[in-house]
Amino acid sequence: MQRLKVVVLALMAVCALGALASSMAFGADAEFLPTASEAYTGTSGPATLSTLAGKEIACKKDTSSGTLSGRTATIHIDLSECKGEGGLVTCTGLGEASGVILALASGLLVYDSLSPLGVGFLITLTPIHASCSIVLVELTGKVICLITPINTAAKHPEIKCEMATPTSGDPKETVYWEGGVLKILSNAEVLLTSFNHGAAECSGMLTVELLLTTNNITIDG
Repeated sequence: MQRLKVVVLALMAVCALGALASSMAFGADAEFLPTASEAYTGTSGPATLSTLAGKEIACKKDTSSGTLSGRTATIHIDLSECKGEGGLVTCTGLGEASGVILALASGLLVYDSLSPLGVGFLITLTPIHASCSIVLVELTGKVICLITPINTAAKHPEIKCEMATPTSGDPKETVYWEGGVLKILSNAEVLLTSFNHGAAECSGMLTVELLLTTNNITIDG
């Protein structure tokens, strides 16, 4: 019962608690099978970044690429047609074409707390720098997204990133299991966005990314 209380409190206080950990058996970690590296490409429809303060950057689509291997992935995403301030200004990454923001990241398969039989994809961003007109934007941190299907051979895994509500800026998922240990992303680890070098704001991401591999892979949960 005490362990259940820890999880419930964590879910009710996203962006308000520091990191917690509690030993809890959860079986072996999920991984991509076969474990040899598999290249992928990907696409998404709209992708939205929102902060708790109500600021938003929305991109109409993206293309992605990288490799899947064991529990890990490399991630390269080109977000296109990106806008801020309610669509009034164009947002552009450092050194990129107008409206394009490059995101580099690493991915790690973990178990997701909101769906005990589901697999989460813990994404760690390389810091992203962009400008929305005269506003400088920096995005750092981690986000947990669900990845499906699991235990089924497929060439098209889907990664779904959600917020507590579609416009809240509050990440839906901050709790996960790795190596049988329950972990919670701390305030310093979640997605954080700063504007003009100001205080970082807790942020959430809303998007669905469809990956395509040459060979069938199984996400072993």
